[in-house]
Amino acid sequence: MLQERKKTARHEKIMSSLDELTYATRRQLQVINNLSGDRNAHRILHDMERDRLISSIRKEQKIYYLTNTGKQQIGSSQAELKQSWVTHVLMRNDLYIELGMPGDWRKEVPAKINGEMLLIPDAMFTRNGESHFVEIDNKQKMQTNIEKIKKYKKLSDAVFGQLNHTPTLIWYSLSDIRKEKLKSACERYGVKFKIY
Repeated sequence: MLQERKKTARHEKIMSSLDELTYATRRQLQVINNLSGDRNAHRILHDMERDRLISSIRKEQKIYYLTNTGKQQIGSSQAELKQSWVTHVLMRNDLYIELGMPGDWRKEVPAKINGEMLLIPDAMFTRNGESHFVEIDNKQKMQTNIEKIKKYKKLSDAVFGQLNHTPTLIWYSLSDIRKEKLKSACERYGVKFKIY
């Protein structure tokens, strides 16, 4: 009986993390949920798929998501999933892990100035009392990224005026050429940044 309760609690923890992450690889779930070795993680996720709590799609590797049964079990209000989001979401998850899984990580929360929405960062968090905004660069037009950087400059000035610190804009890109363009644009508009 105790073993069954532990198993249910572990499954619910994994489903809750999938509710937050939307999509995740085995490795991401393994790290975030402390599932120890590869074999153990594979066994647990296989059991959850068999019980129809989660399902998967295959790209270069298995990518997991919550089923309707899993959503009901944990009371998820997750919207319908779109496969076009997969790469973007997996990149955001990788950055979340790379940044040490910030406790106040929030995804896609509107950033407002004087009550007016300026933009929606892919994620945001604070570290050492300073705001950090996250943007995932995945197949987005560079001009769109530059427009975002201009908006982040306005946001940065507002944050400095209210909280007396300059926030950091964190970019995650897989292209060296695009990283250079993002760096150049951030420097040109005077935005404090970091690129992964």
